[in-house]
Amino acid sequence: MLHLGNIQQVDNLEFSEIFATFTAILHNLINAEFMLKDKALQFIFLFIAVVGLWGYFAGLPIDVTRDAGKYATVAKEMFQSGDLVHLTIHGDAYDQKPPMLFWLGALGFTFGGISNFWFKLPVLLLVFAGFYWAFQLGRSLYNKRVGYLTATFLAFSTFYSLYSMDIHADTPLQAFVTLALWQLFEFIKTRKNRHWILGFIAIGMAILSKGPIGAAIPAFAVVGHILLKKEYRFLLDYRWYLGTVLAFVVASPALIGLMNQFGWEGIRFFFWENNVGRITGTYIQAVNDPVFYVHTLLYLFLPWVLLFFISTFSEFKMLVKNRFRSNEYFTFTGIWVFFIIISASSNQAPNYIFSIIPLMAVLTAKWADIALEQKPGLTRIFNRVQNFVVFLIWVMIAGLAFYLFPLPGFYFWLVTIIAMAATLFLYKKSKEPEMRLVLPSVLAFSVLMFLLNTNVFPYIFSYQAPPKAARHFTENALETEKLYNYKYPQYELFFYSQPQATQLKTKEDMKTAAKKTGTWIFTDAEGIKDFEALQLKTDTIIEYQHLYLNRGGRFINPKTRDNVLKPMYLIKMPN
Repeated sequence: MLHLGNIQQVDNLEFSEIFATFTAILHNLINAEFMLKDKALQFIFLFIAVVGLWGYFAGLPIDVTRDAGKYATVAKEMFQSGDLVHLTIHGDAYDQKPPMLFWLGALGFTFGGISNFWFKLPVLLLVFAGFYWAFQLGRSLYNKRVGYLTATFLAFSTFYSLYSMDIHADTPLQAFVTLALWQLFEFIKTRKNRHWILGFIAIGMAILSKGPIGAAIPAFAVVGHILLKKEYRFLLDYRWYLGTVLAFVVASPALIGLMNQFGWEGIRFFFWENNVGRITGTYIQAVNDPVFYVHTLLYLFLPWVLLFFISTFSEFKMLVKNRFRSNEYFTFTGIWVFFIIISASSNQAPNYIFSIIPLMAVLTAKWADIALEQKPGLTRIFNRVQNFVVFLIWVMIAGLAFYLFPLPGFYFWLVTIIAMAATLFLYKKSKEPEMRLVLPSVLAFSVLMFLLNTNVFPYIFSYQAPPKAARHFTENALETEKLYNYKYPQYELFFYSQPQATQLKTKEDMKTAAKKTGTWIFTDAEGIKDFEALQLKTDTIIEYQHLYLNRGGRFINPKTRDNVLKPMYLIKMPN
């Protein structure tokens, strides 16, 4: 058999203009509020903006797989069919997610063609918009510094760097939820019509991203705040109910598509089974871990998670001390009602908590602001905690670069040297407490994100067999030849193949396809046994070593890496 090396095809796209534009945006976002009279500090901020954006954009060409591969395939079929309402995957009607993510992907394909880069770029731009909305949310709830810290905590966190590379429906969801929270809190403060209109439009967009959960989180925040503030009469304002109608009008394309494809069962699935059914376990059964999201936050809200835990303790301590009196309960109910629900849920996944991370960042930024402004003792605690986190991140970087994965290239070492020098400068020379608290963590995390998206993730995803098999077929097959998928349960093969592969659902289907001339079949170890039992003559069988990403833990260790790889096959029948 022919063994192909793990060579990753990278989309060769020019995005210097986009890169320059968002470098300027991020630089202005971070730089605007701080007094940067020192040119060294100005250089550090510009360096962070460039490396941070470089890290984000480096994730765009990385191949999609598992859920992201499925979503990319739906977007591809939408783009090719021109049907924005009736969703399909390999030709079958699709009801698992509403259309927002697929609209974004199809929009990207319209501008640049079908590729990893153009599937992810519109989502990344929405993520960047979400940083601005998070800034505005923090400013609306508290002040400008809380806003800037909130946006910084999000932009330089594992959640956002990971889910801007590995796209999920939660990625656009969290952005629209953040916009809704900002606008609805502005409405609570000012009672101005433009805020409730924009807020409920954002809720409609959130529903279009992942269903009713897009309305639930803003509802928990708004209703909880109003009830705990004892402003009961405000709940009778007709604009809340008119806004609910507006949100469902915005979300109506999802409902129309489901109704046309699945009837009332599709509507029931959308509102109940696909949401409540996951929580109760009637749709997907799993073993509940009540502290799942606590240990999930430890790595996904890095490097700010320990500050969040301290801030949470401080918040509850203050509420008890003040007999539960507070200026706002928006963050309290917005975070903890949803957190309790998903912690009790039968079905749990790391991305489910993504949509309340902006509120968690606001809470963390609030207490960082209080510490810097009023509590020097708490500032010292925050600094010690973050110094420990910075040390751990640099240890992680060293382990990834020197032992766990192949040595990175020149640019990584240049970025690392500058970041370490900047960190030492901040510790020794900077007298501004917010700089000492935030920037060393941002610098270390920027290097980590840069390393992951330029070296670690490309290496890991180079062991994905379906994209390589699909590209081999696309580049070498004749126009009359056809690719089939047999036994592999994911969807990447359909996204990367052109013309798109066809799904073989049964062993009899595979037998029928294999007997045709010009047939290509992609399959796994079980499927190759079914094929070999037919004793048919083949033209070529290509074997790939494939990594199932749910076995990624053992793959990280070089000593056990080869043991977790499984063979997959691309079979070409004679013409």
